[in-house]
Amino acid sequence: MSVTVYIHIELDGFPEKKSKIKVPKSWINKTVKDVLGLFTKSYNEKNPDTQIDIENVHIESEEKKKLYSDEVVSAVLEDYGDYYIKKGQNIKPVAVIETIDKDLLRCRNYGCNKNYKEEENSDDACAYHTGPPIFHDTMKCWSCCRDRKSYDFESFQKITGCAIGRHSNQVQAIAIAASPNAPTESSGAATDSVFTAPLKSISSYNQENPDGPTAAASAAKTMVRKSSRNADGVTAKCQRKGCQKTFTLAENNPTACKYHKGQPIFHDAIKFWGCCPERKCFDFDEFLAVPGCAVGCHDDGVIEL
Repeated sequence: MSVTVYIHIELDGFPEKKSKIKVPKSWINKTVKDVLGLFTKSYNEKNPDTQIDIENVHIESEEKKKLYSDEVVSAVLEDYGDYYIKKGQNIKPVAVIETIDKDLLRCRNYGCNKNYKEEENSDDACAYHTGPPIFHDTMKCWSCCRDRKSYDFESFQKITGCAIGRHSNQVQAIAIAASPNAPTESSGAATDSVFTAPLKSISSYNQENPDGPTAAASAAKTMVRKSSRNADGVTAKCQRKGCQKTFTLAENNPTACKYHKGQPIFHDAIKFWGCCPERKCFDFDEFLAVPGCAVGCHDDGVIEL
């Protein structure tokens, strides 16, 4: 489940701020530093003269308990807890540095990747997948376990293997399986030779296929726009991305609307417009406040743009 926390900054010389941050479920195994980064990025953008150096601060609970940046979110952050930014060391001191065992091998079985010693290997040492992974759009799964789909990498890595056997350091012949939409030999696609059939122009195709899905007549049918004008006949709601404002029809003009040309993108806790990738936000109100990058008439679904 997700965790909601309140981050405070009340340091001398820094503008005070309190932010409510909802840590998504996919971030539960990330670190405190990742969550602190959400706060500091937004804070530093709004306070260019008083920047927070994330490498030299940490957070403390209301009980003055110090949380280190490399601690895991699910282990230390309490739901709806209050945490305060403090100056000072943010990495837990390490008393002993572990040395790398040169005798360790890396298991190359699908879904394992663990280190092991050959003398400790056995017939039930490895839980692995028998087929390579499939990555299609945002979907991820193992070709041997297609019913166990995932849409973020953390949960994909947690899908347990469907077979038990020995560890192996032999590199797999196939790293990633073909997409489920990839053409196959049975579908008529060439496999061992280059497809050399003559290409036709769009115009010639449209002439031969007037009702085809790419023909102009067919395209016109899909271009039907729905009016957003209100019953009063005076106002309408703009349909442009990033605007969505109600406006007066008589006052519409070529500079009335500021909108975004790209699509909204939500990835984990990050939100931004595809046309403005440099304007990343971490809470929804800030995302909605990002000004449009294009200017034009409001779109009511009726006027020709």
